[in-house]
Amino acid sequence: MKTSMKYLLLLLFLVFAAQAHADAQQAQNLHELRSEGYRAATFLLIDNNLFERVREPGNREAYNAALANMEKLLRLLDNPSALRTAYNEFVSLIRELENQTQEEAHYHLATVNRIMMAHAELDKAAAAQYSPLAGEIGENLHALHQQSLETSQILLLYQNSMFSSIGVYFIETGESVFQAMDASIIQRSATLKSLLPDMSATLNDLDKQYSFIQPRLLNHRSDWVPTIAAFYLLRNTETLNDLAREQVRQSKAS
Repeated sequence: MKTSMKYLLLLLFLVFAAQAHADAQQAQNLHELRSEGYRAATFLLIDNNLFERVREPGNREAYNAALANMEKLLRLLDNPSALRTAYNEFVSLIRELENQTQEEAHYHLATVNRIMMAHAELDKAAAAQYSPLAGEIGENLHALHQQSLETSQILLLYQNSMFSSIGVYFIETGESVFQAMDASIIQRSATLKSLLPDMSATLNDLDKQYSFIQPRLLNHRSDWVPTIAAFYLLRNTETLNDLAREQVRQSKAS
């Protein structure tokens, strides 16, 4: 009887562990879908930024690479209809923009605006699917996701600030939105260092890279550096996403 009880407890433990890992992996895939969405939107705005003197082909390559990653992630998520529909609309509008001729240049920014609206709808749909998992995954993983997400958001907001005719749809905005997001990123960095003391060197490097571009973010109405901001902040999100993937791997091993 005692042996049977031990086997039953072991079986229950294995079931719960498997479910915990499945939740962590699902949350990671949804987070990475959002992360790639912000990457695509960021490079799309850089590509259409009138303050950039040269239209670098690397910008289109970057947002198309992000779109390809999103396609793969959607398949891993089993193509939920709400996400697939929103993603298809996002991609369709981007292709519409790419196919516009010079004679249709007066439509470009209007189309970019529609793309940003489509991105916001996709992001909200992914956030809605992530939300029930937030309380099921570990605190470390959730904090890494939030730090990565908010870094992506402050970067896209910065890119958005260079366009007077394109709205901000992915977050609620206000006069002090940059300051509020900046304070949140700094506070969460301290939290991450307490949660992940073994990663303090890596997290300190992230702080250094963020602090380099921070003055530009807070003074976002002048001296724009869209490409430099993307370089430093997207490097941070990549590192944070790598750390999050390691948390997911650890959840499987445990």
